[in-house]
Amino acid sequence: MAQSGDGRGPPNISSRFGVPFAMFGHRQAHHGLLMTHSVTPLGATTSTPRLIRENLRSVYAELTRTAQEGGLSSWLHGPGDNGEGVSAIQQRPQPVVQNDPTNSTDSIAISIDVGAPNASHIGSEQNIPETGGHVHTHINSGNNNNNNNNNNIDEGPAEILRQSPETREFLSILQKYIPFVLILCAKGLYDHRAGILIFLALSITACYSNTVLRREIGKQSRRSLGTLGLVVTNLLVCILGLYYFFEDQKLYLSLVFIPPYSQPLSMWDLLWIVGITDFVLKLATIIFKVLIAALPAFAVPYQRRGKYYLFVEATSQLYRCLAPIQPWLYYLLESYQGPEKVVGVFLSAAYMVSKGTDLMVKVRLWRAAFWKLLQNVNLGMSPSKEQLQSAGGQCPICHDNYAEPVLLQCRHIFCEACVSTWFDREQTCPLCRARVVDDPAWRDGSTALFVQLY
Repeated sequence: MAQSGDGRGPPNISSRFGVPFAMFGHRQAHHGLLMTHSVTPLGATTSTPRLIRENLRSVYAELTRTAQEGGLSSWLHGPGDNGEGVSAIQQRPQPVVQNDPTNSTDSIAISIDVGAPNASHIGSEQNIPETGGHVHTHINSGNNNNNNNNNNIDEGPAEILRQSPETREFLSILQKYIPFVLILCAKGLYDHRAGILIFLALSITACYSNTVLRREIGKQSRRSLGTLGLVVTNLLVCILGLYYFFEDQKLYLSLVFIPPYSQPLSMWDLLWIVGITDFVLKLATIIFKVLIAALPAFAVPYQRRGKYYLFVEATSQLYRCLAPIQPWLYYLLESYQGPEKVVGVFLSAAYMVSKGTDLMVKVRLWRAAFWKLLQNVNLGMSPSKEQLQSAGGQCPICHDNYAEPVLLQCRHIFCEACVSTWFDREQTCPLCRARVVDDPAWRDGSTALFVQLY
């Protein structure tokens, strides 16, 4: 409240108004703020400063009670708020009485600051006709505009991951250790360069020989004996040369389950012995299949050769599964001495348990291949002349006259040799795709290239 030069209230406030301000009563809308001033006449002899203080206390008490009862938000709500109004009262209203410098006449202004979200400056002014003065009342509410919403940038998962402190720390650690890991890998490759090159050479040789053999078997009578001879020569040179250059290690003893060592093995020595033995057995399997493919048709008919290829492959996989057992048990048992020998026993038992599952699969495959080899399976029956004439007189596979025709269960007729070769690769009829035979795996002369290291 503005004061005069002598420190007291305005000297003419009593003579000019002659009444104190009463409590705010009914609501009236004006610029978003509803407020009503009622004037109650009192005697003129009352001291003006004391009356003003009492009326201000009454106004403050009324505003406080209204805010506590939740009526201030509706009281402040007006038609200019678009139906929103002041949603909450954040601060207790603080009335301040001051002179209005914009008016030449004496006036009192009451300012109430109310902190409310999303509310702008609200003001109202009501003239008092009895005195010629006016009371100017305005409420300033806090403006809590969220600038973050305007600056919100949609960031993808990669950007968020890149800005994560844990990710930056992990990348920093990885960047520090990558050179050392590369150095260790380079040292390992250089120290074991001879063994790595030998394994690469044996893998390429096995893949190439397997591909050539399957192609020549598919030709049947048009196979090239010269190509098959080159394959056998190449494989024999690889096996004999390998055992010749590493004669001091006596790796050939592992083929007959005899340990070629007398000292405890390291992990690299174990993998070297097991890997070389597996590759040699794989190359020997291809040699046996080449010999079967080179036999004349009168010795082994082409329609029956798929059974021989399957039996050779099943025998090879079973033998290759048994070969690593002796080196692994020796490695696990001889790695510990004294009381720690118990650890080797438990590890060996765990190895045999895990090995048993794979071994049983190979035994079942060998048994099925053996029974198929003994049985003379007939794919169908001999067709009649009427059936041959209705079929057109030519085989749909070789497009030639039927040679030993056979009628399948699906009532289609083929040459026995042609359809037998087909069923070495497929299970269904070439025309109607009806299933006729079992799984034809390994009957086309292919060899499993999986390296049996355990």
